[in-house]
Amino acid sequence: MNFFNNDVATFLEVVRSGSVSRAAEKVGQTQPAVSKAIRRLEQEVGVPLLERGAKGARLTGEGQVFLETARRFEAQHFELVRMATDLRARHAGLLRLGITSPAADSIAVRAIADMVRRRPAMRLQLGIGKSDELNAQVENGELDLAVVPTYSGQALSCAQVDIGEDRMHVVVRAAHPLLRLPTPALHDLTPYGWVMPSAQSAARRHVVEIFARHEAPRPHVCVEVEYTSEAVMGVVMATDLLALVPASVLRSWLGRVQPLPLREFAIQRSQVLLSHPQAHWTPLMTTFRQLLLDQRPIKPQSMAR
Repeated sequence: MNFFNNDVATFLEVVRSGSVSRAAEKVGQTQPAVSKAIRRLEQEVGVPLLERGAKGARLTGEGQVFLETARRFEAQHFELVRMATDLRARHAGLLRLGITSPAADSIAVRAIADMVRRRPAMRLQLGIGKSDELNAQVENGELDLAVVPTYSGQALSCAQVDIGEDRMHVVVRAAHPLLRLPTPALHDLTPYGWVMPSAQSAARRHVVEIFARHEAPRPHVCVEVEYTSEAVMGVVMATDLLALVPASVLRSWLGRVQPLPLREFAIQRSQVLLSHPQAHWTPLMTTFRQLLLDQRPIKPQSMAR
């Protein structure tokens, strides 16, 4: 069998997009060209892989089985191309990296800045997303590495390197009514809305679990965001909304917003570097990992008595 990488890539884009027309827009081809690539791939495989209908394209049973192999094929092809490129230009090359927060004071952003200074000839593709999404992209070979937070009990399929911890805080504007309470409790938060990530995010699931565990009313989400940005902090500062914010973001906003002293929200999350379990570690990947580890705080050892 002769599989063409472009045909496999086109098939995967149709699956991701859910239709031939949307896939054609994404890959910059005409619809007939995309349809021809799918037919060519189906002829090589020997079975129909997609069902076309008025509502788009969906996988057949055989297509579902073929999908995982196609993803591995695409990832391996990209790995071969990138490895060859990296061998030709040792210090140059491409690093595809995902992060969950673009906060300037985050460990990932500081390591990226160091990386650019050390490897001026490198090319960096930087994506921002949620932990689960970035884990899937690393697993599928779409990203080389990702720096993500993990919460207790959260399962990730990729290989992980622990690079530090990050405390989360519930914050409000500096003159918020809740700050007048000596010891606010979860039930005191009920009248106020929240700024939160989408319902699929690990952070939001964790918050909802805390409320459920203490039999408090479910938090009312007024604003959904992808990540904690300057715009989000500006909204919190100008309203009575609450937000769950990492310490790395809070540091530059203290005074304008304040953390609430809530015992239930003593959330300590880990920061990890994700990689594919069978990844070929290029020099760029290895350098970035070391830059992250160099920034990891040294835990004080207990003194012998």
